Formats: sequence, structure tokens, C-alpha cells
Amino acid sequence: MVQAGGEATIEMLLLICNKILQTGVWPKPWTQSLVITLPKKGNLKLCQNYRTISLISHPSKVMLKVILNRLKPEAEKIIAEEQAGFRPGRSTVEQICNVRILMEKYLQHQQELHHVFIDFKKAFDRVWHEALWSTMRKYNVNNNLTSVVKNLYNTATSAVFCNNNIGDWFRTTVGVRQGCLLSPTLFNIFLERIMAAALEDHRGTVSIGSRPITNLRFADDIDGLAGNECELASLVEQLDKASSNFGMEISAEKTKIMANSKEPSKKEIKVKGQILERVTKFKYLGSIITDEGSKPEILSSIAQTTAALTKLKPIWNNKNISISSKIRLLRSLVMSIFLYACESWTLNADTERRIRAMEMRCYRRLLGISYKNHTTNEEVSRRIVNAIGPHVDLLTIVRQRKLKWYGHTTRSSGLAKTIMQGAVNGGRRRGRQKKRWDDNIREWTGLELRNTLRKAEDREEWKAVVRRSSAAPRRIPDLWDR
Repeated sequence: MVQAGGEATIEMLLLICNKILQTGVWPKPWTQSLVITLPKKGNLKLCQNYRTISLISHPSKVMLKVILNRLKPEAEKIIAEEQAGFRPGRSTVEQICNVRILMEKYLQHQQELHHVFIDFKKAFDRVWHEALWSTMRKYNVNNNLTSVVKNLYNTATSAVFCNNNIGDWFRTTVGVRQGCLLSPTLFNIFLERIMAAALEDHRGTVSIGSRPITNLRFADDIDGLAGNECELASLVEQLDKASSNFGMEISAEKTKIMANSKEPSKKEIKVKGQILERVTKFKYLGSIITDEGSKPEILSSIAQTTAALTKLKPIWNNKNISISSKIRLLRSLVMSIFLYACESWTLNADTERRIRAMEMRCYRRLLGISYKNHTTNEEVSRRIVNAIGPHVDLLTIVRQRKLKWYGHTTRSSGLAKTIMQGAVNGGRRRGRQKKRWDDNIREWTGLELRNTLRKAEDREEWKAVVRRSSAAPRRIPDLWDR
């Protein structure tokens, strides 16, 4: 609508936006949200089996974007490096890599590492407005920005849209606005106040490269870290206390504890009198975290990929779709599931064999080749090459992504680089060692660690190393490089 309106619409929006910034008064339609319910699984007579989404005015998003562009630089000064959610240049992949590499180093140096995976009850819906404005003032966020955002929330109203009817309008006094561009950044600022209060008197013993690390976060997904059980209990207590003080509540049912230690865990850790469950593995940001390394996650990814492949059986059996189109669909809809966070994996001969077998299984399903036909993998590969020409196999893609991630992290200056390159106190056990994350880098490049670090600092030189190490034939790039 804004684009179709041309210069006249742009000038009108400019006048409205400037007036909001000057007076803090928002047009009424820009403060209203329509709540729509979407059914989930289960008994639809129960309210909890519905998910709600809020629809807000499209022109208002122009103003929200203007405010966001001014708020983000100030938020970046406030938010700790441990928080990777809703921040430029950060991702879930980075945080998964951080957790895996940190665990790997602590295990191999025979050091205890305890995790508490915090889950808040309805985190975004419980943000206490007055505490949010107080937090923005405490961290010296621009007064005009704070005032404009506060006025938006003070005048915001919502109504439920159901059966083509709009219900009564009502005000919300808690929670960030659903569907609003500002909400993720405002939540991060609010959570930073809680974490600062919780960690004010906490002295953690987990460190790498002489840098202490008490937690890793992606929005409200928090992995609290401790060097022993007493320290973990103290951390949970402080987090629970700080959260309660700011209107948030930790879900004792969904919060889990995991220990990477030789000694069996004995201490009971509680939240509001309820004992937290101990687990041996946990799905953090969509990836399985366990002291068994990457293999459980790779096996899980293979299972998910196979399930997605089976769901698309009508497409693979359709004779009117060309083989090249099927391969594009396979790679965009199926194998992309497998590749999620593959940068964090530590590969060995067994997992590499399983990856190759899974890829061949996908191609056989796509080509309609039964195992009863006794068709060799070489013949399957030949048919794929005939259909789309030379291509990069799945294992090579995993290697390329991991090598590119290594180069990207080496050239950075943040927490991910510290964890990847930093040392942990303690000695490694005697005998044959488990393969480490960076052992793959040395194997694939044929370089010593100090040489990989030097070459990775130069982007163009590292690109040449990646091409040489993966030994990939030339191909049309749009199949995988999206």
C-alpha cells in the first residue's frame, strides 16, 4: 500500500511520524491489534489448545521501523555478549556451536560442567511494563525514544476477531505487543535487567581462555553454566529470585538440569519447592545437546530428514515432475532440515558413512529405485549426474559449511572466537583421545592449527583453502548457496 501510494503517501507518513516523535501521541488505529486464534492439536473446546496471533496496522510498521533503527544501537550497548537472540550477525547456529565446543573442551580436560536450561512461563507475555520503562531509564536509553514507546503501550488496545466479528476492545498492562517490530529488542533489554540482578553477587567458576562464562542465551532460551552442583544451585536460586522480582516465573516442569561429570549427581535443586528434573540430553535451540558428542544429533537429523522425505512421497512418484525439479525440491525441503547447525558437528568415519548412506537413500527414493533392484550407489550417482550435471555431495556441503564457519569465527572478535580458540584448565586423560571439533579442520585442510588460524584471518585465502579442502566440482551455485 505504501509503495503503491507513491510520493503523496510517503509525505503523509513522514508528517505523521514526525508528529509522533515530537508529541509522543499515536494515531488510535496504529495502537490497535486484532487477535486471531489458530487451532493447535488436542481438544479444541479447551482454550490452551489455541494459538493467538495479533494483526497490527501496516502503516504503523513504518514508524515502528524508524524507532527500531534508533533503539537498536542503544540496545547493543546494554545487552551482554552472551545474548545472541534478535541481534545483527548472531544466530542459533553460533550459540549451538558455543555450547557444543565448550562441553567438548570441559569433558576432554576432565572438568565438571553443569547446565540448567531455563524455561520461563509465557516469557514475552509477562514483561512488566513499568519495570521495562524503569530499565530503559536505568540504562540511559534516549528519553524521547522511551517516552514514545511508553505512550504506545499506554494507549495500546486489543480485540478478539472471531466468527467475522470484532469483540470489545481491552487494554493490556503486561507483556510486549505481539507482531510489533520493537518487541524482540524490548524483551532483550528487559531480560538483561533480570540477568544483571541475578548475576550481581554470583561468582561463577566456568571459564575459557580466562574469560568467565555464566550463561549462554538466545532470547528467553537460557543455558546457565556452573562448575559444580553447589554453584548451580546458587545460580538457579538467584535466577528464580530475580525473575520473580520482575514479574517473570520459571517453569519448574520444563526447566531441566544436565551434568557433565564423572561423579553421579546427588544434590536436589529446586524452584519454588519443586525438584528440577535431571536429564542426560536436552534439545537446545532445536539441536540435541549431550556429553556423547554430535552423533545423537546427527542420527536425529537423519531420522527427521527421512520423515520429511516420506511425507513428500506423492511428489517423488509423480511422473510429470522432472528429475532436476525433484532434486531441487529434495534439497530445499528435505536436506535443508539435515543441514541445520551442521557447523557444530564433530564428524568421524562412522557419522560420515551414515551421512553418505542417508543421501543415497534419498536419491533412490527420488529415482524410484528399490533395494531389490540391486542397483549400486555408483549407478545412482551416475543417474543424478545425468539429470543435473556435476554436483556437490551432502558430506562435502557439511565440510564446506563448517570450514566457512571456522573462518568467519576466526575473523570475528566475540565470544564465539574465545570459546573456539580458548583453553580450559586441566589435563586430558591418558590413552586415545576422542576426536575434537577442530580436529576436523586440521584433517580436511591438512594444516596445523597455527597455520589454519593465520590463513583464516584472510578471507580470500581461506576461501581458496575451503575450495581445495572440499575438492568440490564446479556446478550451478543456486542449488545449495541460498
